[in-house]
Amino acid sequence: MSSIVYFLQVSACTGIFYLFYQFLLRRLTFFTINRWYLLATILLSFIIPVLRLPVNPQHQYIPVLQQAVYVNTLQNNPIVPTPILKGAISPTYSFNWLLLLKLIYLIAVLVLTCHLIVTMILFFKRLKSSSSMKIKNMVISKSNKGLTNGSFLNYIFLNDQTLSFDEQQQIIAHEMLHVKLYHSIDRIFSKLAQIILWFNPFIYLYAKAIEVNHEFEVDRHMARATNKNNYANLLMHLAITGQGVLYNNFSKAPLKKRINMLFNKPSANMKKATYLLIVPVVLISCLAFSRLKSFDVIKTHISARRQDSIKYRQKIKINEDVLKQQAKLKAYRLTDDFKNKEKALKDISNKDILVTVKDVLKDKQTGKTQGFIVTYGNIEYEIRTTYGQEKQLNDLLKAGDKITLKVYLSAFGEDLPFIRIDPAYVIKNNIKIFQLAEADKLPNYPFLYETNKVRFANGQVSNIKKYPDGKWKTALFETVNGYKFNLSFKQNAPDLNSIEWGDHITLRFVHEVKTGNKAYKINDWVSLSTNSKDYGVKNPDLFYKFYTAI
Repeated sequence: MSSIVYFLQVSACTGIFYLFYQFLLRRLTFFTINRWYLLATILLSFIIPVLRLPVNPQHQYIPVLQQAVYVNTLQNNPIVPTPILKGAISPTYSFNWLLLLKLIYLIAVLVLTCHLIVTMILFFKRLKSSSSMKIKNMVISKSNKGLTNGSFLNYIFLNDQTLSFDEQQQIIAHEMLHVKLYHSIDRIFSKLAQIILWFNPFIYLYAKAIEVNHEFEVDRHMARATNKNNYANLLMHLAITGQGVLYNNFSKAPLKKRINMLFNKPSANMKKATYLLIVPVVLISCLAFSRLKSFDVIKTHISARRQDSIKYRQKIKINEDVLKQQAKLKAYRLTDDFKNKEKALKDISNKDILVTVKDVLKDKQTGKTQGFIVTYGNIEYEIRTTYGQEKQLNDLLKAGDKITLKVYLSAFGEDLPFIRIDPAYVIKNNIKIFQLAEADKLPNYPFLYETNKVRFANGQVSNIKKYPDGKWKTALFETVNGYKFNLSFKQNAPDLNSIEWGDHITLRFVHEVKTGNKAYKINDWVSLSTNSKDYGVKNPDLFYKFYTAI
């Protein structure tokens, strides 16, 4: 988006500067000044939008610090085998119009650049095929049917089939002035600006104004060195409609304007004061399109940069216990146990490994699954399950199972009997039964649709609030990619006590209301399930409107 805004601001600047030229400067005979105005304002149009202008505000504002609250950030999102739902399931995608605009812009720039390169190649190819002579540092090419009378860089091309000797000399003198004044550089510059701003109508008017001003400038020099009437007759004799992409044609439209300007009385020097009006025009453009920055912000930024160059370390009160712990860790790094475990980690990192479940770890008080002991080769590893995962994994793994996993995180120490690992995913019988959310690419949509228009999402439930009778009143449902759904339940809703705080569930709902950037309010829930194989607890008011028994 920033690049689109930038080019629109550049285009707006060219419009302002061109209109100023068209209404105030075009009729003045200070052609050299006009030339530099046209070139400089094109360049200024590209510079102004990226300027940072310091502004000293008169009023001082007290910054308000907004408190940040982090509520139950999700850590894991296990995936269990899911049945295939009938019909198509599609995410809520939106078309990226900005990407399309950028693609169209780049294609147009590429096509125009290729066209310019081909034109240059053909131009020099024609020059080589024609007879030429060299005068000082200029090359004069004669009798070339592919090129009209004109010039480009230090090349002058002359179609002399119908010209007298005097007319040829006038044309050569005219084109030599173009060469000496480096008008070809201006043409190249304006052509590059047209390629970059191909969508901007003002840039084409700019290019035309630069061409016409070139002819006015050279005509004025020629009028001082030759007879005006003879020169005007030559312009009329060689008047043509076609024109080159880059080079200066000797005679081209607007012929009437050139002849009128040739016989016009030069502008009075006092009219040069008109150019002073450029200053407020530039200032207005800067205020309109540049980025303003207060002196206070600048000072803060400079101070911050200075502070960043200073290195700090935390102040730690080192006591004997800390020193002992550091010495213990240093000594442990030298032991065989450390070296063996470090080697064992290298053997399993960044690859899929086939392991065997040796034992299931249970909490002695609750009986819930706390983890598993698995073996790979002759090394034993411990997989620890965090809160909310044990329900999903409890009935899926047992001693003797062979599973494939990939290690996401690992840890070991002198006081740990096993190397602890967190798997990125677990595959059993060619089915992925667990997927760590942090190890997978996060989706960019809040929920998906079933074919019957019911929305569904997988996430974690928290912040459960209940009515006095123990039934759910409200709850917070969060997806791993940061979307939050505030759920509300009627007092006569079904009992949801089978679902606990921290459980990973599948939520189905309709009629969501967006309340923030990544926040929704849900009153019409359809079902909540801790196992995506079934629909779990159903809302009798809505569930049977969208589902039927089979």
